[in-house]
Amino acid sequence: MKIWTVDAFTKDAYQGNPAAVMVMDDFPIRAQAIAAEMNLSETVFLKPLQENRYHIRWFTPDVEVDLCGHATLAGCHVLFHHLKIPFDEVRLQSLSGDLLVQKEGASSYTLNFPRQDVSDLLDSAPFKAIFPKARLEEVRKAHDDIIVLCANEDEVREALPDFVALQQIEARGVILTSPGVHYDFVSRFFAPKVGVPEDPVTGSAHCKLVPYWAARLGKDTLTAYQASKRGGVLSLRLEKDRVFITGDAVTVMEGMWLGPLS
Repeated sequence: MKIWTVDAFTKDAYQGNPAAVMVMDDFPIRAQAIAAEMNLSETVFLKPLQENRYHIRWFTPDVEVDLCGHATLAGCHVLFHHLKIPFDEVRLQSLSGDLLVQKEGASSYTLNFPRQDVSDLLDSAPFKAIFPKARLEEVRKAHDDIIVLCANEDEVREALPDFVALQQIEARGVILTSPGVHYDFVSRFFAPKVGVPEDPVTGSAHCKLVPYWAARLGKDTLTAYQASKRGGVLSLRLEKDRVFITGDAVTVMEGMWLGPLS
């Protein structure tokens, strides 16, 4: 069984967010064990259904997740670039409903993902303890995540979170964000609860960040940078209840999986 490692949301190898990709006739019984063995933020499995339709599932080293942007980008890069499917778009059946991915160029793709709205203001005290050096302006519930707004980009980049305290927060992950210097906004994403202390570039977090920053900035087309150690660039657009996320991908490994699948 072939397996690929693809760096997503980057044009350069060893940047962006790596994902392992497997395309198979049926999902392996030991999918979680395979993801743990790969030990990347996500391992993605794609099962062909008919023509340009696939069933997609995403696994961190610890759990299966409902939505993942970078692994979707990586998986579709394999379909278009390596398996040479004869389509310009792929429709995906997922735990988050039907998703659409459009091929934009040789290694550029647009994800059509659900909008996830930001809601209640939360008490900032626990987050001041988690990010002691950052000046927090507000904390909001954001679907299954929490958005923490900082005063400026330096505070996002330089944040050293208390991961023990972070793991006590009842959310999939915590998004630290601020206005950007060269981009509309920057962010970092921490999700130790699902086995990912810091995710390098998180497409699904932008399902919340796009409506949040669109409202704050008064614009529906945005550019963003996820300021992790590896870093990644996202081109973004909000249209009603959908978020469009465009990024590049580059393959860094192609090999054979020799371990048991069941």
